[in-house]
Amino acid sequence: MTKIFVATVVLQLVDVGALTLDGDAGPIAEGVTIRQLLNHTSGFQDFYGDFVALFEPYRRNPAYRWELGPRELLTLVKEKPPLFPPGKGWWYSNSNYLMLGLIVEETTGATLRDELRRRIVEPLGLDDTDLPDGPPLGTGVARGYLAPDNPLLPGPGNVDVTDLDVPFYWAGGGIVSTAPNVARFLQALLSGELLPARLGAEMLSTVASDWDESDRYGLGIAKITSLMGQAESPCGPAWGHLGFCAGYTAIALASEGGNRQVVILHNSLLQTEAAWPELGRL
Repeated sequence: MTKIFVATVVLQLVDVGALTLDGDAGPIAEGVTIRQLLNHTSGFQDFYGDFVALFEPYRRNPAYRWELGPRELLTLVKEKPPLFPPGKGWWYSNSNYLMLGLIVEETTGATLRDELRRRIVEPLGLDDTDLPDGPPLGTGVARGYLAPDNPLLPGPGNVDVTDLDVPFYWAGGGIVSTAPNVARFLQALLSGELLPARLGAEMLSTVASDWDESDRYGLGIAKITSLMGQAESPCGPAWGHLGFCAGYTAIALASEGGNRQVVILHNSLLQTEAAWPELGRL
């Protein structure tokens, strides 16, 4: 769900003329547009490729510290051939948001963390929301677990992965928050507090996706009429995002006008569809 926050900052920069939605994204993502990065139609492959292989250093040493920063990850992205010409397909790729985070920093001269604070966190009073520089250590943090038979960090019992140093999530999934903060953010975003009407409409302008979790995808936000094949919501289509990372699953959805929100955290990585009917009944 970090992607919705980052997309909002990008669209705010579009609003003031610092970025152009349908112009070339510049040297960081040359040949594609900001829109194509936002809605995953750029064709860029994911920088990590095989997610299981990405965790190989942590299997050797759970205290492993990641040495590659966003710029080094960008190099890895550009070494991979595109999956399709820009605008000619759809593929969910965290590389798009890696690039958008770097574009925000290049455009503003500030860190992505500071721009998120200045433009969203502080105006909305989201005191429990941050994009931390390292593991989200501290009191009150939900512990995240992987099952014993998981392929990332197998162990004899549930594996606590809360303190893993996984900075590669960053602009694609690095925000730490609480359910009330995320609900407030969705309410503000979809009711027009954070974007002017024309850009709010652009954000909800969708393309067809082949993502299991959504029917269509807008600019950093998904449109969902049914969750993983479950019955449609009596509230109509929902807007928001699902998030999956090592040890955590999150669902953050709201009605189109933002007046209804639901935010769910499960402190494990849900790996089968068997758990979805239970969550769907909440």
